[in-house]
Amino acid sequence: MLRGIAGAPGIAIGRAFIFRPEQLDFERKTISPQEVDQELVRLQHALRQAHQELAGIYARAMSDLGRDRAGTFHAQLMILEDPTFESELISIIRSGVNVEGAVGEVVTNYVQMFEDSGDEYLRERAADYRDVGCRLLRILLGQSWTPVPRLKEDSIVVARDLSAPDSMQLDRSRILGLAIERGGRTCTACILARSLEIPAVVGLGRFVHRVQNGDLIIVDGSKGTVILNPDPATVAEYQHRRETYLACKKEMQMLSDLPAETRDGYRVQLLANIDHPGEVASALAQGAEGIGLFRTEHLFLGRDTMPSEDEQFEFYVQVVQKMRGRPVVIRTLDYAGPSSPFFQPMHYEPNPFLGCRGIRLNLNFEEIFNTQIRAILRASAFGRVKVMFPLISRVEDLRRAKGMLRQAQEELQLAGKKFDPRIEVGLLVEVPSAALTAELFAPEVDFYSIGTNDLVQYTLAVDRASAGINPLHQVLHPAILRLIKNVIDAARNSRKKVAMCGEMAGEPLATLLLLGLGLDQFSAAAGSLPEIKKVIRAVTLKEAREVALQALQLSAPEEVRRFLEQEMKSRRLYF
Repeated sequence: MLRGIAGAPGIAIGRAFIFRPEQLDFERKTISPQEVDQELVRLQHALRQAHQELAGIYARAMSDLGRDRAGTFHAQLMILEDPTFESELISIIRSGVNVEGAVGEVVTNYVQMFEDSGDEYLRERAADYRDVGCRLLRILLGQSWTPVPRLKEDSIVVARDLSAPDSMQLDRSRILGLAIERGGRTCTACILARSLEIPAVVGLGRFVHRVQNGDLIIVDGSKGTVILNPDPATVAEYQHRRETYLACKKEMQMLSDLPAETRDGYRVQLLANIDHPGEVASALAQGAEGIGLFRTEHLFLGRDTMPSEDEQFEFYVQVVQKMRGRPVVIRTLDYAGPSSPFFQPMHYEPNPFLGCRGIRLNLNFEEIFNTQIRAILRASAFGRVKVMFPLISRVEDLRRAKGMLRQAQEELQLAGKKFDPRIEVGLLVEVPSAALTAELFAPEVDFYSIGTNDLVQYTLAVDRASAGINPLHQVLHPAILRLIKNVIDAARNSRKKVAMCGEMAGEPLATLLLLGLGLDQFSAAAGSLPEIKKVIRAVTLKEAREVALQALQLSAPEEVRRFLEQEMKSRRLYF
């Protein structure tokens, strides 16, 4: 059994189709000074042709997939239009290297930089540079594009990677599932899989060399596992699990219009986490009552200029208008990675996850922060917008951020631009110091939201991206449960709402526990919401409180997990 990242839920059983993108062989040569101008002409021709090709693909993707899912092609167009990218190529050519060698060197440097990043979003940028490099080299080498072989039967696509252009060429109606060596939850393969509602596992590491076309494969996109050439007993087991999953999915879809309400009438809210406006339709279809976390990093990453206030406003207001008065919580820019963002050049941090990220980044770059806040405020005139500040560890940082919010409000008022003057401010609790002193923040905020991904990382000193110690990243650790309870109690005492937007909120196994602790809002990936709602509607609040009380008495994460599994199974909820 291979373990990777759960990219899209569901179980697929089928024959493998190995996708191998075209391989381009080129030679790096030393050129004479007399040959430089000729190589520069070749470079300009390749850049123009690549731009024309991508513009055409982008237009088709806009038509087939919509503006947001076509964003990858737009990102690649921006690379070709990036003056820094072009100047680096020109510099290497002028140093005496042929254009193919220059493209190979520059693209390799960018790919390496992004792949070495500790940030998932930045790692995904490597694929864009790799695609652009292959396109340029193909043009320079005079090779025609080789179409992706047609899928002759329903298949599970197995690949090292799946780029945006390649995904456009595959016969998507014949894809049963995806098993990909590279990638994270926001990669092209995952976006494609979620849009087609097919199971996908990515980030599997090297395994394609072990697969032959036609091999039988099981993809469990819910658990992030892949089984190569399973025996008949395993196939039968997963066929049963697949039928159970589909039956439960059909049952849960019938709950989409029903409230997240316990059997004794206690209501909670189910919200969705999103990265793009294009995800709103799916969130609403799954029963989301609002957006509990709208990440904004995609607007800033992989570019050399800051998105303007108008560009940001257009991005945010799309979501606000689509939600039609439902709440939208927009998180200001967060960033963590070993390489610097465009506005922080020549800056190296040996431990970026403990460095200038979250609110620290916001406050260190006031012009960028102010522009983003102004755009968020302008979007608030079109719906129920809330703003949330990330990685707050002390009250004074929150007060300073709120001061800049007031300053932006005054600027917009003077400019005659509309906004919601009563916009709510939230504290994203993802640092132990904030969780332990949650009551001190109460006078400064309108609501709390618990980000369990970082809270677990910082509390247990475990980097969840590190494969060697990833099993120690345990959301059910007693220390985490006590921190969560402390935040919820502080919110209750100050009559403030408290949400959770980390991955724990989307884990059905934890739903009973969180409900019993008093969580008001569950904010998770849209696909998780029906299953969470099913759990909530199957119990009473009293039962949930008893489960939470008993779980808090246990001393080890494994004990908590076994206890919760038993409670779920006794109610026929765990599958």
